Amino acid sequence: MRKSKCLTCGSIFKSKTDKKKHKQEYLNRSCKKLKGGEGEVEEKKIERKSPIQKVETIVIPEKQAEEEWKKYCKLLRTRKDKHLEIMKKSMYFAKQGKKLINVYDVIQKGGLNKNREPRLAIARADINEVRFVKQDTGSGQFCMEHGSYRSGWNTDVHLPQKTFKTQWERNLKADGTPDWGIKNNEFKTKVPLIPADLMPEGELKNYYILWEVKEWEQLPETKDPFLLKRISENMFAVLGAWDVTELERAIIGGLN
Repeated sequence: MRKSKCLTCGSIFKSKTDKKKHKQEYLNRSCKKLKGGEGEVEEKKIERKSPIQKVETIVIPEKQAEEEWKKYCKLLRTRKDKHLEIMKKSMYFAKQGKKLINVYDVIQKGGLNKNREPRLAIARADINEVRFVKQDTGSGQFCMEHGSYRSGWNTDVHLPQKTFKTQWERNLKADGTPDWGIKNNEFKTKVPLIPADLMPEGELKNYYILWEVKEWEQLPETKDPFLLKRISENMFAVLGAWDVTELERAIIGGLN
């Protein structure tokens, strides 16, 4: 074979056997060569800058989740407490190996972009466009439908107060003093499409998508949207993740 080298540490391989041996020796680890040393091993570190790739999930061992699910099923035969129902639903997904997220926490940690807009968005999977409406004390609302009499108001995602540690900029009166109205209080963006291999059963309005919005009013980013099932106002189960393709971006851009 022609001489080749390791792209990580620069080691030269004179044969396929040498290359194979090198790979096996450093399986799942980085073989970075350091100054003054010969092939000293370091753990490979991956820097992830995208907020969608930093989403923190809640993981419960499947066996434990199944035992807890049975307990809540039994409790709910005689009780009607809302938090018990939420725990039961959470354990139902956890016993299937699904991860859970607190979307309030996720969006808060995602933060704001340079235009002071949320870096993450969430929307029902059956709509093509979602609006974010700023509200007082650093909160806001992801609105799933338009109009005063929209039928899907109860599927919106309302962020609690102080989700973002900011006071939204106010409109100015003619004399230059701040008005009560929030400046640029509403904006929208397109929602990613679910690929065929992750398409859930039943109506898409029963599912949600969480994704990164680099710039609102633009097409979605291509990095790892999440397909979600809603459990409560803030708790969701993660059903899958994917990369948005350029073809999907082109199709999304033409949808109304």
